[in-house]
Amino acid sequence: LTWAARWDVARRLLEAARPAEAQGPAARRLALATAETAVHHDFRTAGARRAAGAIAAAEAAAGPQDRWRLDFLELEHDYGRELIGEDGSPRFGPDRHDPARLSALAQRAEALVREAPEPASAGWAAFYRGLISDNLIGDRDDARHWLTRALEAAEQTGDDYLAGEALRHLGDHDMEAGDLERARVRWERSAELWARIGNTTGVLAQQLLLAHLGISEGKTAAGSAIAEEVRRWSGAIGLSLCQQQADALLASVRP
Repeated sequence: LTWAARWDVARRLLEAARPAEAQGPAARRLALATAETAVHHDFRTAGARRAAGAIAAAEAAAGPQDRWRLDFLELEHDYGRELIGEDGSPRFGPDRHDPARLSALAQRAEALVREAPEPASAGWAAFYRGLISDNLIGDRDDARHWLTRALEAAEQTGDDYLAGEALRHLGDHDMEAGDLERARVRWERSAELWARIGNTTGVLAQQLLLAHLGISEGKTAAGSAIAEEVRRWSGAIGLSLCQQQADALLASVRP
């Protein structure tokens, strides 16, 4: 449901569940699922913020065995707060960030890589370590190292969600280097993997990159058509940030 941008439905289902034991394993799983849904919601929408409260509730319900998962959720949430400003727009690069806070965030991600309970979890921590270097610190070479490590973990464990994320961001490096063909291969593969698992929000984000790529290749009409579809879909399901990005891309190519 979160992948389909149905956060409210997911939240109501989770709130309606009544575990037999208030502090038992089912209660812990429900609290963690609620926090994960809230983190996903806050990163992709504008308006009400839910993640901080949901993470605090999960902290209260969780046991020692949930520590890594909680720490990872907090890392995701803190990364999102650093990247997305109060106006809902991303703040790329180090200029508008506290260097000490970015360094601490990077160190937390590396600790999660080392302490991960299994390879897929380590891959996710490596992915966020790559994002921190890429989008906040501004170290592209370091970011590529971590993103490649994340992709290797995804392929090793069959995690299509993680593979799609790593391919999405590595494709951005390809495009920056001028290798548009390789960027297209990665981005189309990412969209395909996400479509297979039902990640609608991810597919729309990927299609927007493919629209941008088409325009960069001189295929303005094709790129604009894809961006228009992304704009309509995003508006229909409430993905306001993605809709704004599609509007901006369309405006950039209008006479």
